[in-house]
Amino acid sequence: MQITPSTAMTLEELQVKLEEINHLVATFQTSVVLEKYYAEHTVMIEGDGTVTTGKEACRQGRAIFFNDMLAEFRESRLISQDIAVSADRTYDFVVISNWYNDYTIEYDGQIIHSKSNQLSIGYWKDGLVVKESYNYPVISIT
Repeated sequence: MQITPSTAMTLEELQVKLEEINHLVATFQTSVVLEKYYAEHTVMIEGDGTVTTGKEACRQGRAIFFNDMLAEFRESRLISQDIAVSADRTYDFVVISNWYNDYTIEYDGQIIHSKSNQLSIGYWKDGLVVKESYNYPVISIT
């Protein structure tokens, strides 16, 4: 029987990574977070149910938001964060983060101001985020 060494990280290693991630997000450096801490096959699920698969597709989605839609980002602040061990071991850890965001977007000529909380649920495996869902108020644009 051959034993493959685990690449799973410890809780302490995760906490160090989260400290850096939280700083980068709060200083609007989400592209750095995506490159450094997300798996190539990562899956992101937006608040409206849109599913994006793969780091390159996630990069493109983020670029559209930050380059084409975002008019002003005033604040991103971590309210709370909890870590759980995955019960079925599909993932190493599940991280639940509650962020407050204050920003303005422009879409199809409309200016939309948003001050809201975003609940992010990140699923970690082998030291990287392999899936993350974002729960936030969905703005209907008509």
